Amino acid sequence: MTEQKIIYEPHPVAPERKAELRAQGFKILDARFRPVPSLREDGPTVGEWVAAGYLAANYPPEGYASRSSAEEIAEAVVAQGADTNGDGKLSIAEIRNALTAKDIEFDPKAKKADLLALLEQAEG
Repeated sequence: MTEQKIIYEPHPVAPERKAELRAQGFKILDARFRPVPSLREDGPTVGEWVAAGYLAANYPPEGYASRSSAEEIAEAVVAQGADTNGDGKLSIAEIRNALTAKDIEFDPKAKKADLLALLEQAEG
């Protein structure tokens, strides 16, 4: 016995369309039962993704499973996005965002130098 080809069509299927597909040897299933495609496992790590010039925040690429841990991704996002204005200096808001992303508690009234020291200690 030969296996029937399967086609996924939104239901209800018009009688003419149903006859056409059956004549071609298809078994008709409702489109809502279409299998979800699996994610590819051969994608880049977050480090490779960033090295190729992409934003860590856009990792993993569409259609690929992550090959990096959530912690590695968070670190890459913080490292890549900490200096949002690109001047090489971190603003107080950028330092606070980086500390928050690393789950480091800090006094919201702390001076910039103290916040920066906390961040450097966490990265060092």
